[in-house]
Amino acid sequence: MSILIEKLSNGLTVAFEPISGMATTSLSFAIPAGTAGDPEGSAGEGESTLLSELIVRGSGARDSRAFSEALDTLGCDRSTTVNANHVLVSATMLASRLNASLELIADMVLRPRIDAEHLEPVRQLSLQALHALPDDPQHLVMLRLAKLHFPSPFNRTGYGDEAGLQSLTTEHVRATWKRRAVAQGSILSIAGAVSPENAMPKLQELFGAWGGTNVEAKTFGPRSGGVDHYTLASSQTHMAFAFDAPTESDPDSFGFRIAAVILGGEASSRLFTEVREKRGLCYSVGASAATGRDRGVLQIYAGSTPQRAATTSKCIMDELVRFESGVNQIEFDRAKIGFKSRMVMSGESAMARASTITSDLFRVGKARTLAELTAMLEGWTLERVNDVIKRRMSAAWRATMSQATVGPNAVADEV
Repeated sequence: MSILIEKLSNGLTVAFEPISGMATTSLSFAIPAGTAGDPEGSAGEGESTLLSELIVRGSGARDSRAFSEALDTLGCDRSTTVNANHVLVSATMLASRLNASLELIADMVLRPRIDAEHLEPVRQLSLQALHALPDDPQHLVMLRLAKLHFPSPFNRTGYGDEAGLQSLTTEHVRATWKRRAVAQGSILSIAGAVSPENAMPKLQELFGAWGGTNVEAKTFGPRSGGVDHYTLASSQTHMAFAFDAPTESDPDSFGFRIAAVILGGEASSRLFTEVREKRGLCYSVGASAATGRDRGVLQIYAGSTPQRAATTSKCIMDELVRFESGVNQIEFDRAKIGFKSRMVMSGESAMARASTITSDLFRVGKARTLAELTAMLEGWTLERVNDVIKRRMSAAWRATMSQATVGPNAVADEV
């Protein structure tokens, strides 16, 4: 199926992908109010995190309970999350309930109540999540790695700053949402059982008068890079490594992602086989590549014991050096088949397609159908992937590494 793109005069981008055979409709709504736009530190870092929760606690004439009941009555399954660039609203409902659900979602985005009575409970939930991070050391080490490897303010954890969260007032967060939740730069993608001809007039009615100018966050300076260690009394050492990767619009993007799967994206990958299966150095190891609009990253995680952490780290580095020599046909074919399978299976989910379209529109400025993505994948050969590895995963690439560890001792201390 084709994807229809419409851009309203106020700057809101709307995309539709009808998928035959589905009874449900899903939407992905990206609003440019992400964590990178928060004030720094104690000045209010965490406001977008609070807002992603506050906007679902009542809107328009409905208080929190009435709003939830209205969505539940429609059978609308919904959630809100936040990343560096956006507050993301996701929802799935029966196709016949789309327009009624859109009315409520429009209320949530354009007319959230943000009642004073909800600020403190939401703040406490955010503080609890922030304080609980050491209880999930695998997640913590990845957050600390991102803090090192990305430039500020795009390296924020999404959990906010304790003093910043404490400083926020109802008046401040209300004004912030009004200022930052704007039509320009927002993206709404709808996939599944949807008729663009029926939905578009409703969207014009609901969002046509929405205004505002999007002011994108800018980097404050270069990333920190280097090595970070968080001391935690534990029988485990969690380690994570980050390296630069292509952006999504880079011609090497697909090839690099295939290479990342071969390196550490599956149970038959190089890292899993060499570090875990053959040498038994760690209970978990893997790699993944994320290709964004402005920057990309390849991340490696390993969980080991303090006694074996340094050996695990060295083994990973040795594998990266060996990987520069390229991969073989069997590895390539297996990774490509797995990549294609995951891609095709995502096409069977309306929510996955809506999310992918929103992501595509932000990252590359256009929406790609499943057929287009599959054709791009099919164009990659072993020779092309090995060329990307040779050019993009060399010694100079390894020098871009940032490293974070969580455990009783820094890995360097255990050598």
